[in-house]
This record gives sequence, C-alpha cells and structure tokens, in this order.
Amino acid sequence: MRDASKASAAFGKPSLNTSAKEEEGSYDRLSSHYDESLVLDTAPNDIFRLVQELRRCLAELGVSAEDVKDRNRDVESWACLIYGSMSAPSRTFHDVGHVFDISRGADCIQTISALFHDVIYYTIDGGLSTAQAKVLDGVIVEKHDDSAVSLSETICSEDKHVAMVVTVFGFNPGQVLSPFKGLNEFLSAVLAVRCLKETLHDSYLLRIAACIEATVPFRKADENGRTPLDGLHERVCKANADMESGLTEFQIVLAIQRAADLANRDVTNFATKDHAQFLSNTWKLLPESNISLRSDGTGHISSFVIALKKMLGFLENLDPSDIYGSYQNEPSDDVMRNLTERARRNISIATRYLRVKVLGLSLIAALAELTGGDAPLIMFVRGMTVDEPKDKHSHQNMKKAMKAGNGSAEQKQGNSRTSYIANFGTVQRTSSRRDCDEEVYSLLKCGRKVESKFDLINSPVAAYLYGILGDTMCDRSFDFCACPMDSTNAKKLLDSLPPDDVAFIARSCSRIVLTRAEQLIGIANLYSEHCPSFQGNHQQ
Repeated sequence: MRDASKASAAFGKPSLNTSAKEEEGSYDRLSSHYDESLVLDTAPNDIFRLVQELRRCLAELGVSAEDVKDRNRDVESWACLIYGSMSAPSRTFHDVGHVFDISRGADCIQTISALFHDVIYYTIDGGLSTAQAKVLDGVIVEKHDDSAVSLSETICSEDKHVAMVVTVFGFNPGQVLSPFKGLNEFLSAVLAVRCLKETLHDSYLLRIAACIEATVPFRKADENGRTPLDGLHERVCKANADMESGLTEFQIVLAIQRAADLANRDVTNFATKDHAQFLSNTWKLLPESNISLRSDGTGHISSFVIALKKMLGFLENLDPSDIYGSYQNEPSDDVMRNLTERARRNISIATRYLRVKVLGLSLIAALAELTGGDAPLIMFVRGMTVDEPKDKHSHQNMKKAMKAGNGSAEQKQGNSRTSYIANFGTVQRTSSRRDCDEEVYSLLKCGRKVESKFDLINSPVAAYLYGILGDTMCDRSFDFCACPMDSTNAKKLLDSLPPDDVAFIARSCSRIVLTRAEQLIGIANLYSEHCPSFQGNHQQ
C-alpha cells in the first residue's frame, strides 16, 4: 500500500479537485476535455444550476464536450429528477439549497454524490414518486399494509451495478430496509448509479456510492472499535474486486477520505458557531417529520409540543462524538476535537432551549385545556409576537440592547406594542437566577435566525419563564409537561409555577383569545388570590 499520509496530504489541499493525483494522470488532464462554453456565468434557477454542475462534473471526469452535449437530454432528466424530488412540500431542510450548500468547494465526485445523496426520503415524502419508481424499478419490494420496504431477492443477480451498491452498504438480498439505517441513502445511491452507469466508468460509480453511503448519519463504532468508515473501506475493497473496477489501495483510501469529508459537510450545521442559525436549521427539520407543522400557523398546540419533544429526545440521546468521521487522520485529531466540541455546545444549547420552549408551550396548552381544550397555536400565541428580527444585524442589535439594560431590546428597535405584549418583551433575566444560560435566554428572547411558518421566531413566554425560574425550577416544572395535556396535569403544571406569573400570562392570553377571555380571567383571578401563600410543587 502506498503511504496513506500522501493520500491525506493530497486530500487536504484547498480544492479537492487537486486530490485527483490519485489517478494515473490527474483531473487536470481530464479537464483538458472541458469546454468552457458549456457553462454560463450565472444560474437563473435551481434546475439550471443542477444542469450546470452535472455537465461540469462530467467534463472534469473525462467525458468529452461532444459527449456531454450528446447527453443533454439525460442531464436534463437527472436535474429535473433531483429538483422534483427535493422540491416536494415535505422538504423544508433537505431541499435543493442543501445540496448546493454542502457541495460548495467540493470535487466533482463529491459534487455528483451531494446532488443525489438526499433524492430519496422514503418515509418523509410518503414513498417513491413516479419518476423515482421508474429509475428504481425492481430494486425494492414495498408492502403497503405495514409500510415495510425490502430489498429484492433477485436484483443482485440481475443488475451488477445494484449489486455493487448493495455490497458498499453491506446489505443482503431480501433484507428489510430501515429508514434509520440507510434506506434513503441506499436508494439514492442506486438511483445515482443507474442514472450515470452509461456515462461514467465503474470506478467513478463505486466512489459515488461510497460517498453517499458515508452520509448515513450518527453511527457508532462496533464492539471491536471499527468505525463506520473502517467498514466502508472493507466493503469498497470487496465491491472493487467484484466489479473489477481497477482501483488501487491508495485510490480506495482516498475515496474513503473523500466520503468522510462529504459526510462531514452534510452535518456541518452541528459545528456552526452561530447558535441562532443552528436552532433555525433545527426548526427547518421539524416539518419534515411532523406533517402537522407543514401548515401555515394552523397546527394545534399539542402537535407542536409533540414535535418539540421528539426533537428534544433525539438531541438528548445524540452523542456528539458520533456526528463527524475521520479516516486515516483525515480530518486530523485536532480538527475532529474542535468539530465535536462545537457540536457538543450546540446540542447543549438546543436541548436547554427546547426544554424551556416545551415548558412555555405546555403552559399555554394547560390554559387551553382548562378553558375548552386544545386549539390552534396561532389562537394563543400569534398575538404575543414581538416584531421579528429579519437578519443577523437586527438580531445582534437586539442582543446588545438587551444586555445594555436601558429598556427593552424591542424598544431599542423602535417597535410599538400594546402594554401587555410589551411586558413579555421587557422582562429581563432575574439577577438572582444564576442557573440561567445567558445564550439560551438571549435566543429565547431575541429569536432564532430565520422565520418559520408554524412558530414565532422568538419565544416571549418561554423567555419570561426562564428569566424568572432558571434551569432548576424549569426542570421541575417540566415533569408536568404532559402531551397531550389533560386537566390533571394542566393543574399540576400551573400549581408548579409562581402563581402571580400564571395569573399574568393567563390575563395576557385573555386579551388575545377573546372566545375564552372569561375563563382565562377566572384562572388569572384564582392564581392572583394564591400569590401571598404560594408553596407550589417546587416546595413539596
């Protein structure tokens, strides 16, 4: 085997196109076939950008300019398939913009892999589209009675390219495929290979399949310490021998390092230094797995709480060390530690933010339950909105104003409010509450980075509660955040909170939910009477 450090050195150069020194020539040589006239300077829409990228990558992989032009209809159909798949109403994060984001600065193998890697989202999209099913004909057996998807028993003997992808993923004919263990990535890889098999050499198809396999996220090392990338290397070696693709060991090592880099790009959001952006991307993911949140503000309170609790459970059980991968010191240990620690901080902030957010929404759910039952969130919350920061500049200004302490951040922005709405915006973190995370409080108060259709960008009720209660008391009250909410838990939750604050929030809601104003005022009066003798569940 050639020195793997040389492979790492080649891989680590600024442009991954230079990593093609692995080839007996280089991508520089292959690019001599590239006709600059095939690419325009600007892309007026996403389909054009997909066509542009596909044609550029084919040229860089040695497809002549004439052959690229001859395959215009194929390239067009691939671009339309990718666009149609990733523009479905269910795609709010894994959309076309996502593939452009992670392929920025990537080499041509990675770019093609990125364009195809999320084409299939079987459960989220409700199965295969007609166009997808046509390309994947014969690959899977769908059982509509229980939604199970199995790999065909005979497909490997009928299609060598599908057999190659099966080997790369470590699957077996007849196996039931799980959406949490590679179903989507496997079908996306098969689709990519079937589209490209008449255009690219098998050695390129194998590397594309390896890149897409590496994007199966959040996998642990096995009991023997073998990482997912170690297993991928072994399977690529086997597929290379079976297909007689001709890759050397050095080329295979570089292919795994390339795959690791693409997989890390795919989850780069976890390592962002911008916590507000991380939360915004988390919010983009919510409608993909929660159909009720795809509507424009008409989802019920209970549906939103369920969605947030599911996301909270996922993040609380996610080990940051399982997010990023390295193969033969690419990326280096120092880079991996940095990525992992940044991910750990984002997860820590997000879990705390979600717990407080769930508490705030559960308080609203409790008020709803005691005044007539569950209701659309917009009924109770939309009226409480503060003007939403539209960009990074306004978000930072709100944070600076809030920390300055001279009046509210909203007032610094020149916003107008009714008095009861303004009260939510002006409450500052209680100075005696030392168990508040300043960043979490800021995010609740000032808001995430990007607006969503189903929620406010900031969280006035949650910020209010967090500033008063702090982490410890919020966690105690969290135990009563039942979902769906019932009258028993509703009363327990309200009793666990300071009564004057319950009264304040109930009275504020009464000015928004006019159809329940009388009942909400009744709750406010009841808890106002309890203020002097408050004990609460915290003291029990």
